[in-house]
This record gives sequence, structure tokens and C-alpha cells, in this order.
Amino acid sequence: MILSNSLRAGLLATAALLVTAPAHAAGCDKIVFSDVGWTDITATTAVASTILQALGYETETKILSVPVTYTGLAEGDIDVFLGNWMP
Repeated sequence: MILSNSLRAGLLATAALLVTAPAHAAGCDKIVFSDVGWTDITATTAVASTILQALGYETETKILSVPVTYTGLAEGDIDVFLGNWMP
């Protein structure tokens, strides 16, 4: 089977991430997500959390309002909010 250079590079990068993920996870206590209750954000937060858990990270999801989420991000209490929307 002949692999293109870009596919080969992508596979190599993915393998490198999978091998080094537990080492990076050891330096991070917990990744805290904010979920504001919108169904699309709930779904994307769950997917991201599941992927990070598979990579060895501990995650926590907090159900918060939008203003509390932004305050938590500013103060460092929340690490990730996947629903930023500024029309």
C-alpha cells in the first residue's frame, strides 16, 4: 500500500500525540468544562471530554450560566467553554 506524504505525516503526528498524552496529562490536575445547557454545546462538550479522558486527562463539566462561565474563565476556575458566540 502506498501512502501519500501528507497521510504518512498525519499518522505519525497522531501516533506521537497518543504516545505522549499520558505524560502531558500527569502535569494537569483536571480540565474543567462549562456547559451552559444548550444542546449543541452539551454534545460538543461531551465529545471533547470523552476524547480527553481517553488521552488520560481527568475532566469535569459544570452546568453554569453564560455570565458565570465568562467570570470563571477570567478567574481561571473554568478551563474550556465550547460555546463562545459573538454575532
